[in-house]
Amino acid sequence: MVSGRRAFCSGITHADHFFGGCVLDDARRDADGAPVLRIVAIPASQLEILDTWHTSGLRATGSHDVVADEVFVPERRVLSLSEAPRIEAPLYRFPVFGYFALAVAVAVAALGNARGAIDDLVDLAGHKVAMGSRRTLAEKSSTQAVVAQAEAALRAARALFYSAIEDAWQAATTEDTLPLALRTGLRLAATHATRTSADVVRSMHELGGASALYEDQPLQRRLRDANAITAHIQVSPATWETTGRILLGIPTDTARL
Repeated sequence: MVSGRRAFCSGITHADHFFGGCVLDDARRDADGAPVLRIVAIPASQLEILDTWHTSGLRATGSHDVVADEVFVPERRVLSLSEAPRIEAPLYRFPVFGYFALAVAVAVAALGNARGAIDDLVDLAGHKVAMGSRRTLAEKSSTQAVVAQAEAALRAARALFYSAIEDAWQAATTEDTLPLALRTGLRLAATHATRTSADVVRSMHELGGASALYEDQPLQRRLRDANAITAHIQVSPATWETTGRILLGIPTDTARL
């Protein structure tokens, strides 16, 4: 029986099922003495959806809160992320937390948002002429340098992103458990892609000047979305500390890599 409230349930308004974590309310403890955690799958129709997602960015994700009130979940819809996969296939050996950071409205969305921001700025720069100037924004050398640097940063982040995924996927096709180095690489790539993308968006928004402030200008929405994505726990600054400890050989809890 599951009861409780869960926040940040992205896409819940059009989902058939909800997957969320819960704490087992019994005397069981894990190896570190902490309460045992499980993931449960619950039909969305059995939950109360609370209209809470009124945010500055990522509004389209619809990440509302949900409430479960004594919902029965059969054992076949309860799983553990800390146990070995039950199906021997690459998809199930791929690190689930790495997948979350890469794909679920985080790094891949950040990369796409940054790509769009550069494209939006290029469109704007081609016709915008500042007051007192005879040149378009695109004709200014300062604009050209910033756009070039942003393009290079985004391409580099994207290359690392797909390189880390390819390395991990190849290992998942041949090994039972992915080496720590590859799992670390996934989190590094996801965090780097997300935070680099935010820097790219900020630079494009700044180039847009006052024109980027208006609600009908996509650059202001891209800035809000970029800032919101960096707040996600999977790509927070704490990720740098965790991966840095591993790279330096300091004992680290790697359960969520």
